[in-house]
Amino acid sequence: MPRLKKTLDKRRKPSHSRARQFRSANDFVEPVRELLMLRVSREIDRRGWTQTQAAKFLGVTQPRISDLTRGLTEKFTIDALVHWIGLLGLELKIDTKTGGKSQSLYEWLDASEDAIPYYTKLIAADPVSTESYWKRAYAHHQRGQYDLAIGDYTRAMEIDSKLQYLRINRAQSYICLGQFGAAFLDCDQLIAQCPDAATLASAYFHRGTFHELMSSNEEAIKDFSRVLQLEPNNSQAQQHLENIREKAENQSDDE
Repeated sequence: MPRLKKTLDKRRKPSHSRARQFRSANDFVEPVRELLMLRVSREIDRRGWTQTQAAKFLGVTQPRISDLTRGLTEKFTIDALVHWIGLLGLELKIDTKTGGKSQSLYEWLDASEDAIPYYTKLIAADPVSTESYWKRAYAHHQRGQYDLAIGDYTRAMEIDSKLQYLRINRAQSYICLGQFGAAFLDCDQLIAQCPDAATLASAYFHRGTFHELMSSNEEAIKDFSRVLQLEPNNSQAQQHLENIREKAENQSDDE
């Protein structure tokens, strides 16, 4: 295993995506809304206000502040949150240089130094909030805190057995720790559950990337081929297959 860990360190670590079932690829609103809620919540804490005091200052009802502290993003608009930011006298900066892709906005949110304390606070308020657990897990992973990410993904799945697709993200954290056996077990167990086609394709895709990282090219080809059987237009799987076959041809030529 040490040789495989060294090999992984030399290569790009597997990408890590937020729980995709909760997200739309073109949804730019939620991550911005979450970040604004985080900033408002942090400022209320900094001022030591009760929910009643915060509500009075912001001109809203106490239940609205309760919704904020519980992280109920669907109950807030960006306009309302920006208005609160203004009332609190906070400076609002959005880094547009990171690009217009949804993933960059999520990374921007999770890279915030306040992200983990914020999700920890939401978990304290609602210990069975699976969404807060997987979001904190993602933030831990982004910081290289893979063991903590694994713990949070595990807890989310313990609370709600329907979140088995989180095994894919947990497997990525295992890979980054060099725990290859645990990573493959997560993918294998998810595949054995015969989930929906999209989740199954994702499980095969990630298992294929793990095989590719370990230079198990034959197994990687099998998994990427299964992805294409489920999703014939999956360009990423097709690209991985082409790369593996091109490398194999180059090695044959060198010999």
